[in-house]
Amino acid sequence: MFLLLGFSSISWAQDPNVPFVWIGDTPIYGSVDTIVGPGIQGQVSYDALTNTLYMDNASIPNLWATDLTGAQPCFKIRLSGDNYIASMVYQTDSCAFFGPGSVTIGGPSVSQGIICDHTDFLILTQGATVDISASEAGINAMSDDPSGHIPALVVDSSSLIITAPQCFFLMWALWLSGCHVVEPADFDYQLDTWLDVSSVHFQNYLEIRAGTVGIPARETAGWQAWAVEGGIRMEGLPDGQTVEVVSLLGQTLRQFKSSATNAFVPLKAGVYLVRVNNHTVKTIVK
Repeated sequence: MFLLLGFSSISWAQDPNVPFVWIGDTPIYGSVDTIVGPGIQGQVSYDALTNTLYMDNASIPNLWATDLTGAQPCFKIRLSGDNYIASMVYQTDSCAFFGPGSVTIGGPSVSQGIICDHTDFLILTQGATVDISASEAGINAMSDDPSGHIPALVVDSSSLIITAPQCFFLMWALWLSGCHVVEPADFDYQLDTWLDVSSVHFQNYLEIRAGTVGIPARETAGWQAWAVEGGIRMEGLPDGQTVEVVSLLGQTLRQFKSSATNAFVPLKAGVYLVRVNNHTVKTIVK
């Protein structure tokens, strides 16, 4: 579990002439139970004390969370049902999407789905699903701080899908917990640790899904291996070939000659590599 998520509530004096949030052409100056305005559909509300936008089966135009001195440093979006945001900019220290709902951001006519204006964290947690598509970049980190500061992406028991020529503009540090990477299938990662992805280029499509049990089968050279509760199941194994199950530290945990097309290897929770005939599949056992 990523422990950054313990945000506390604080109070501050707000300039009545400066909006907390813009939703399209509609400024939000404080707490609003029901937000109405051009392009706003469904139930949308805002709590100024916790800096939280609530969306319940809602659709809104461009969203801008302003940088408020002394304000709650994390802009939070709590999702219920299926939602839509045309595009989004946030200037707060961080932004967090909370589930259990989902949100689609952007589309073919949008150049950038989310712009993180020199911020620290973008966080998905509590079963949120965020699906971003854009014609240029899914997420623009804008991390040009001369001190070398870069923002970080945290996906905690949630799902993130990005469809764009560049999934990220400028690369982030990455933290994954309670989820697994579906695409790119060859992305090497560990859970619950910071990943240095400064040299990784996610292009065209990125898919991270919540959960580590029942990961969709990864097929390679005609055989499949996937995690189930308590171990790894394999199908289509070539007869008489050496099968290895290896830890991420390179330790061989199981090695055997395949005598049947199907096999099950009991294992405790962890991340494992399955190797057959120089082909490798990564699995995550809960």
